[in-house]
Amino acid sequence: MASENTTTQRRTTSSSDAAAPSSTNPPHTSTTGGSSNSSTIMLPFRILSKTPAIITILLRVLLWPLFKLVNLAFPPKEFDGINNSTGSDRAARAFVTMFQKQISLVRPVMPDPNNSEGGATNNQEHYVEPACPFSSRGYNLTLSDITSRPPNSRPLLLLYLHSPLHADGSKFLREYLCHSQLLQLLNSNNSDSHGSVVCFGASIHTADGQRMRDMLGVTSFPFMALLSVKSSGSSSGNGNNNNGGSVPMELLLRMEGPQLVKIPPAQITTYLNTTITRQAEVLAAEEARRLQREEEQHLRREQDREFQETLLADQMREIAVQEAAEQERREQEEKEEEERLKKAKEESRLEDARAMLESAGEPPAGSKGVARMRFAFPNGKKVDRRFHTVDTIETVRSFLIVHFHEQGIEMKNFGLSTNFPRKTFNEEEGKLTLEEAGLAPQAVIMVQDLDS
Repeated sequence: MASENTTTQRRTTSSSDAAAPSSTNPPHTSTTGGSSNSSTIMLPFRILSKTPAIITILLRVLLWPLFKLVNLAFPPKEFDGINNSTGSDRAARAFVTMFQKQISLVRPVMPDPNNSEGGATNNQEHYVEPACPFSSRGYNLTLSDITSRPPNSRPLLLLYLHSPLHADGSKFLREYLCHSQLLQLLNSNNSDSHGSVVCFGASIHTADGQRMRDMLGVTSFPFMALLSVKSSGSSSGNGNNNNGGSVPMELLLRMEGPQLVKIPPAQITTYLNTTITRQAEVLAAEEARRLQREEEQHLRREQDREFQETLLADQMREIAVQEAAEQERREQEEKEEEERLKKAKEESRLEDARAMLESAGEPPAGSKGVARMRFAFPNGKKVDRRFHTVDTIETVRSFLIVHFHEQGIEMKNFGLSTNFPRKTFNEEEGKLTLEEAGLAPQAVIMVQDLDS
């Protein structure tokens, strides 16, 4: 601050020094004299424009020792500062202690829980002092406890602001807040984890109390309000929303002013009970709607799951049908290919047999080197054929293959044998000549159908 003052003074001095030559030196030309006169006229305005800054700096320098002296004479108290959690808890405990003393002085007669008729007992020997319903924790911790619960079971916040210097402050504490019906209502709805109401009281001389006073715009006392704490980031439907820090709240009931002490305590209890009951019904309706939405979502998920399962089953059946059709098509193709190959093989066998017969030929009757063969078929028919003695058993089989084809006899696999002597000729013996096989000059060959 001293450096700023020195800098300002230097700037003022330099401006004055810069202006001084223009006022003392005579003008040499008419143009120079005009600019000198305008600088002389603007000088007071420049000084006046810097006067507020100079005064501000001087005041800061002069008042700085006074501020230090005030802080030493009046140090911050334990209840000062809205972000001081320790001081906030102490203020809440101080209010609870003060309220508990009022309960001890008033000694409200509570209903006897052992009386089946619900009446009250006046026996002083068995008097049980009711508990204080107000929270002993600071406002921030109390609000954090409320917001930590699920929205469907979040309790209401009953706020009471106490003005110790107000004429009706003590009277409202003794005759209204210490009333047996009101205490019973608040204590019955103020449990640790399942209560529907959390009570918070504060003096307006504390940081939390002043904070609530400014937040709700309280101008008259006694003051009591019932608030619904919403989830962070949510918005309420009406305009009675008040933000406690970053937590939105909805004002459900507000009672304040001198008129509050003119109505009976039972009526205030009725107001609170009605508002609490109505809010419980609202929460129950919201919970029912939430459960209905969850049930509908669950039903939609089940329907989607069943649809997906049905769709998957249809797709699997379609795939199975396609695979079965593809398998059947492949089998049919394999069968057709096998038949084609078999037919081609039969045709090749027939062509080979015809070629062999044509190359060998049938010798004329009475010529040399002739073997006469008689073939006896399973159906009793007999066929005679002449062969060369140098023809092989394969030539005989070729004759039978061509004969079966021309006669339309279905006999693909056949065997050859003789009775006298008993002898069987296999395909492995096809290279033997008829003479080597003992079938010349003549023989009777039995033809057997091996597939029958």
